[in-house]
Amino acid sequence: MKNISIWQEYQEITKEYKELKETNTDILIIGGGITGLTIAYYLKDYNKKIILIDKSTIGSGITSKTTAKITYLQQDIYRKLINTHGKSKAKEYYDSQKEAINEILKIIKDNNIECDLEKVNSVLFTTNNKNKLLKEKTILENYGEKVNNYQDEFIKNGFIVDNTYTFNPIKYLNSLKRIIKDKVNIYENIIATNIKKEKDNYLIKTNRGIINSKIVVLACHYPFFIIPNLFPLKTHIEREYVCSSKIKKSKKITIINIDKDLYSVRYYQDNLIYGSNEHRLTNKIDYQKQYQKSKDDFIKYFNNKPQYLWMNQDIISNDYLPFIGNLKDNLYTSTAYNTWGMTNATIGGKIISNLILKKDNRYISLFNPNRINIPLIINSFIGMFHYLKAYIESLYNINNPNYIKIKGITYGIYIDKYGKTHKINLLCPHMKCHLVFNKQEKTWDCPCHGSRFDLDGNIINTPSTKKIS
Repeated sequence: MKNISIWQEYQEITKEYKELKETNTDILIIGGGITGLTIAYYLKDYNKKIILIDKSTIGSGITSKTTAKITYLQQDIYRKLINTHGKSKAKEYYDSQKEAINEILKIIKDNNIECDLEKVNSVLFTTNNKNKLLKEKTILENYGEKVNNYQDEFIKNGFIVDNTYTFNPIKYLNSLKRIIKDKVNIYENIIATNIKKEKDNYLIKTNRGIINSKIVVLACHYPFFIIPNLFPLKTHIEREYVCSSKIKKSKKITIINIDKDLYSVRYYQDNLIYGSNEHRLTNKIDYQKQYQKSKDDFIKYFNNKPQYLWMNQDIISNDYLPFIGNLKDNLYTSTAYNTWGMTNATIGGKIISNLILKKDNRYISLFNPNRINIPLIINSFIGMFHYLKAYIESLYNINNPNYIKIKGITYGIYIDKYGKTHKINLLCPHMKCHLVFNKQEKTWDCPCHGSRFDLDGNIINTPSTKKIS
């Protein structure tokens, strides 16, 4: 069994590890996933000098871990949005997702991108939330979608819609990279660590020098600063575990439920991809137990052993809407996609590019990253409770292979299969939460905000911008 995603098999190891010579630019895009590349794609023909940087290789971050559903059927999101924001904004969000789907289809068609795009039907079901499912069905019918009841040997209460899609996200990103590479300077293995405003420009400190830019776009998974937007208070992290294995017969369908125990299915060629066991990162820090549950469920439901096992982390906004737009003068962000990154990254790319080019966009107000509302405030206090809970539990976490204190500092010790000893300070540099050892992937993970480090303290996932000694 491989502890990588099925998409990582398609990663292009081109290594744009060239020397950072041009450090003055009009636009700096930080992040080389679907968000960053989509923004660069929309801006490439507007005579702007653009630099795009990524902390590792293009497409190797969160986009490479997704299940890659291109869909407006997003569990019971419209019911939640109506309850939180009202009918008008819920419909506006639905429109944004339909527009995003059309944008992806247009990009693929206009550029003859080979990414195994497939039109599929999508099913939403429940085992114990019939009223919520019925409300979501009624909302979609009111939006004009064709919705039919669905049952099979496993699903007793479900409905099905059409005009949704799946694709190979890494093949898509590889193509976007090739399309923009002659008009955008791409640099890999560059970590942005600090942003400072100086007169009309921003100075971005990186591990390979300072970049001077008029405009900065944070297209990374998690904005790496706390102020000005206080993202840690407005969001939380959820983790999902994904199994995949070859099967005898594939289907043109995606399936997901609205219950507490996630059940998510899609097919890719002759592979079944199953997402499960989703949880708030702060709530379950015995990660090995969660990986095992995912494997056990896969065997139980599909009578098959997983050939791939990986996990993904998503930023969840406390009011169910992404944060996309202008943080302050010429500083933009697009994040917190609530597990629906393919569509929200695409509409985010459109919104950010429109803002930079001073064009109108009907969704600017909807996704305003500076918004404040009652759900954000209330859930911020709930988030603080979970943060403290995770902080305390991580102090006594039994999964760390070993603890040692040196001059009052607690270190985690791991001895690998070759007998080499790895020592790491257990405090996450981001907000000083204690790290937890991930036995499955041999990483040190922060249960508070999702930073991850390898055995020697090198950054795998932000928001931390510092490695650990």
